[in-house]
Amino acid sequence: MRKRIWTTLGYWALMGVVGAWAQESHKAGLWIIATTTRIQQPGEPPSSFAHGHGESGVAGGVPVCLTQEMIDTYGVILPPSLKGCELSNVVQALDNFRADMTCTGAYNGSGSVDSTWTDEEHVVGTIRFVSKTRDEANPRAMVWVQDATAVFKSSDCGAVKPRKMPAK
Repeated sequence: MRKRIWTTLGYWALMGVVGAWAQESHKAGLWIIATTTRIQQPGEPPSSFAHGHGESGVAGGVPVCLTQEMIDTYGVILPPSLKGCELSNVVQALDNFRADMTCTGAYNGSGSVDSTWTDEEHVVGTIRFVSKTRDEANPRAMVWVQDATAVFKSSDCGAVKPRKMPAK
């Protein structure tokens, strides 16, 4: 029995070391994130997602400054707004991040965030979200899926300011 306890504790200690090592390779700084969003409006069949818009900015994406705390807490692929959103069931591994997401505000809803580091400087991910308006007289639901790619550019964010972390 004692051997099993020590083996289990050793396993969790090893996972902690691997987790700490994995987090060190996830670079904080300036990232260029390109997204494509697909939206399903109310009344449309599930297979008919309207092609939404892609965001563009500098060199095929939007410059985003991510602190180490943001990356350690949320990964690299973040929802457009973290205001009013909470992540649960967070799973971080050596090369990926996954969490369930629940948001309140103009659109209440839930979904998930998945991202995978293909190497130290490239991340791909998807955000899936189902939202409902708070208007009880005329409730509307909307499903959106956002596919994203992120490329690390520099540890110096320059004039790009980091996004604000949500209040805990």
